[in-house]
Amino acid sequence: MSASERKPEWTDAVLAEYAAHRSEVISEAETQQQTLALGATAVGLVVAGAFNVWSNKLLVSIAFLGVVPLLCLFVLIHWVGRAAGLLRVGVYLQQLEEALRAAYPDAPPNVLIWEKTLERTTRQGRWWKASYEWHDFGAIGIFALLAYGSIALGAYRAYARHESSVIVLVIIEILVMSGFAIRLLSEVAMARQRLRQHFRD
Repeated sequence: MSASERKPEWTDAVLAEYAAHRSEVISEAETQQQTLALGATAVGLVVAGAFNVWSNKLLVSIAFLGVVPLLCLFVLIHWVGRAAGLLRVGVYLQQLEEALRAAYPDAPPNVLIWEKTLERTTRQGRWWKASYEWHDFGAIGIFALLAYGSIALGAYRAYARHESSVIVLVIIEILVMSGFAIRLLSEVAMARQRLRQHFRD
């Protein structure tokens, strides 16, 4: 067996770990989509229920000013947590790919490059360039807009004879929701770079 054909003892363990983590990536991606689907369904049910009792100002106000924004927030927090976990596994897989390619320098150039290829398709300082990361930001934007729309409907329904209270409540909710949305967008945007730096350190 030549030196180039001789494989380091650790490569079998790394290949097994790589396969296990790839399975985790698939599982996490499926869970992310389920989170969005269940969240959208829950929001839809609450909105439909609120419209069915539109004449009851108290219930409608509670649904649109409280329940829907909270649901949107919980969905986003859970979804971003899953996204962060998925990014962490992806960055770790890239480290394994690099280690395996170093161990097998004669390997074909198109194997063990999945995560490296994904890294190249991320935004390189140009946010307007199409990127697979856009779905991360899009999910946050959609649920944030659902929350804002719900707050607007709730304010419209509750405004009469409660003007000052509604205005204060709406301002507080918008500020809180905007703060969470910005924070979550920042986490998704910076997670990959932070993780790569963590693995380098």
